[in-house]
Amino acid sequence: MPDAIIEGIRERVAVAIKVNQSVGIQVPENRHSDLLEALFSSMTSNTSDIWTFFAVSNTFDYISKTFKEVVEQPNIKFIDCISRAAGVSGLKGNCTYIESPTMLEKAGLEIMNNFRKVKDDVDKYIVIDSLSALMIYNDPEIIREFVSLLMNRTRSENIHVVSILIEEEVDSNKIMQLNDKIVVLRDSFIE
Repeated sequence: MPDAIIEGIRERVAVAIKVNQSVGIQVPENRHSDLLEALFSSMTSNTSDIWTFFAVSNTFDYISKTFKEVVEQPNIKFIDCISRAAGVSGLKGNCTYIESPTMLEKAGLEIMNNFRKVKDDVDKYIVIDSLSALMIYNDPEIIREFVSLLMNRTRSENIHVVSILIEEEVDSNKIMQLNDKIVVLRDSFIE
């Protein structure tokens, strides 16, 4: 994908997450890595913001090899819930590892724990990558409940949520409706 398209995605998503408390991004699988590149570009350019990246579709090891500059940023924390489930043992510093993607209560606690000592006047964001991957391991209604509880908690603490859903993998209507704004990415344009 040309850099201009990635920059367009970055700008559109950056505006959407600043204006809305929760943003759902529906993306085709073949554009998922482009979306991650755009999101990580936005994360690294706003070093005063605090980010938590909840990794379900890619391991932290994969992210650290593919997006090296991102894992070195002190304002970005990672939560990886698939490495241990997959038997990966090489654990690294900037990441909290959860034993399984079915441990949603622990994931929610770890996500919120990353913001415990952050001042109120700092912009805070959570990126969930991806809800569709969570639905592989959990019942969709349980994921809907998890996301609903997480969004209610984050709203009360002024934390923005960006949830990614890969469109080919699941029926997304019920979960995407929980967001204030939905951004739909296609192969060649943004809705």
